[in-house]
Amino acid sequence: MKRITFLLCALFSFTASANNIIVNGTRFIYPGNEKEITVQLNNTADRPALAQAWLDNGNPDATPDTITTPFIITPPISRVDAKSGQTLRIKLGSAAGLAKDKETLWWLNILEIPPVVASQKNEGQNVLQLAIRSRFKFIYRPTGLGNRDTAVEKLQLSASGSKLSINNPTPFYITVSRITRNTDAALDSKTVMIAPQSSLMIPLSAAVNRGETLNVSNINDYGAEVAAKISVK
Repeated sequence: MKRITFLLCALFSFTASANNIIVNGTRFIYPGNEKEITVQLNNTADRPALAQAWLDNGNPDATPDTITTPFIITPPISRVDAKSGQTLRIKLGSAAGLAKDKETLWWLNILEIPPVVASQKNEGQNVLQLAIRSRFKFIYRPTGLGNRDTAVEKLQLSASGSKLSINNPTPFYITVSRITRNTDAALDSKTVMIAPQSSLMIPLSAAVNRGETLNVSNINDYGAEVAAKISVK
């Protein structure tokens, strides 16, 4: 998940509002055999808020009016009352043009726009109004791709000194969160996502050798970290 803060109004002195919309997941999978999926929003604040939802193709700067996706979000803009919730329904309009042999990635955006409370409307008080945008992986998964749980075990590693090539021959997006030797400190410095049927070269903090076995952790569909032992070729 990525989070971006927008400044709606910035003056010399201000009060600020933090985000209070909680989303019930860190990533969302749309199975090809489902008519729709739902996303639950919960407002933990003592005041209502507006929430706008849209999907983008990977460009975080694109605005909703310039983006075309095959999915329909209902409602695209909603009021979430204090201490209450709102269910978003996401439906696939047409699967035409979508890959049938691998996953396709979008990003789900949730923009929270807090209201201006009465105390902020006092004359002479400047207000900094913060709109918080959160982005979540949204993956369309066609039917018949096999078992996602074992996908990480199929990653292929090849070493070149302190650089590691990771090849993903599977039809799934795989997010590698951590690479270690046994229980040692992580050899990698950041989480990376490897697209289906593609490769990625990453730097390591120490050289690895052919024949070594590394613990490669990935993030599963539920946001949990799961490790697999993989030999370096």
